[in-house]
Amino acid sequence: MTNGSTVFRVVQLCVVSLFVLAMAQQLEASPAKSYEYGNVLMDQFSKKGDKDAVVFRHWNHRAKHSCRLCHVDIEFSMEIDATGLSEDDNQDGRYCGTCHDGKEAFSIKKCENCHIKNAQDAKLKADAAKKKYFELKKTMPKSRYGNKIDWTEADQKGLITPKDFIEGVSFEKNKMMVNMRNEPMTPKLPGLPEIIFSHAKHVTWCGCGMCHPDTFALET
Repeated sequence: MTNGSTVFRVVQLCVVSLFVLAMAQQLEASPAKSYEYGNVLMDQFSKKGDKDAVVFRHWNHRAKHSCRLCHVDIEFSMEIDATGLSEDDNQDGRYCGTCHDGKEAFSIKKCENCHIKNAQDAKLKADAAKKKYFELKKTMPKSRYGNKIDWTEADQKGLITPKDFIEGVSFEKNKMMVNMRNEPMTPKLPGLPEIIFSHAKHVTWCGCGMCHPDTFALET
């Protein structure tokens, strides 16, 4: 026979599943708000009932780490659900567990900090994140797009110092090979002004490996 705890768990998973579905539908139906922009719903395993879903907030991590650190060194995919990370990966110090080791950031063992238990817990986490976002935004230069924060200007003014190296994970970069030039580019569409691509601004966040050679070929 099914015991009471099992029934409670099934009901709990149904509530979380309904909340996750509603969140996904809302994100598809309307543009993301500034404090929700870049949020990723990690629910591969929650759909199977193995683990509770997690909402990853890009703005919170972008203020502390470069894009390259996560998407090159730690190997998070740029495509949703393509990373294939599991709880075992995290517990073994990979992916989320790379930083959430109790030293760089809170320990991966504090599951309740990220995993959504039910709809009420999801709302509490979302409200707390929203408040934290607007507190950060007050101190940052403004932008018209995305999170409405100009991350490049924030870095140039020293308001943030995105970390780009983790011992034992990142490789030492050859500074002599880093291109810091501005590159003039002619648009393909008529009527558009010439574009100046700034390597210096992109290197801060992306390094070289995020763009070359897979996205943009290296020309000699």
